[in-house]
Amino acid sequence: METRRHFLRKTLGGAALLAAAGAVPLALRKTRLREPRQQLRFFTPAEYSVFAAVAERVLAPGAADLPQELAGVLRARPAAPAPAALDVAGKADAFLAPLDQASTKELKQLLALFDNALFSFVTGGPPRPFTRMSPAEQDAHLERWATSRMAVRRTGFQALKRLSAAVYYGSPETHASVGYPGPPDELVRTVNASRGRP
Repeated sequence: METRRHFLRKTLGGAALLAAAGAVPLALRKTRLREPRQQLRFFTPAEYSVFAAVAERVLAPGAADLPQELAGVLRARPAAPAPAALDVAGKADAFLAPLDQASTKELKQLLALFDNALFSFVTGGPPRPFTRMSPAEQDAHLERWATSRMAVRRTGFQALKRLSAAVYYGSPETHASVGYPGPPDELVRTVNASRGRP
């Protein structure tokens, strides 16, 4: 059972790592920028670019990674749209806009740390920001975060992965590819009525 002292040490260590990301000179964090499709409300252009790069990798599993029977079912359905085609980062920006100040700060620090070239290098990765790595390097970077002994990296990876998946699979354009027929008509009518729509 984890002691309170160990839990606090782990939590404070994670907070210190997140804070350190903002202290590293900007020259070490040259994010490869992408052009947002709409005016950003939550992300900066750099944060938007990092999240878009993460979403493209975590939402790109190959059919070869799936059990044979499941891969066959998915091949029979319409192809899932690419995360970039749906602008997952733009949808996440709109979704996150009402977030409280404390949560906003933590997520922004996480994105800065994730794309930090110096932090990548000292934790065994290439000395480049995530947005400037090759797809294979990005996958290895994600794996290092997912399996790290540092709680801040494991939970950070899970947060980015879950947010990417929630935004992507919450988009109606993906429903057919996973066999979801969409919300029941009665639910749609109820939601529309509560929002003053016909």
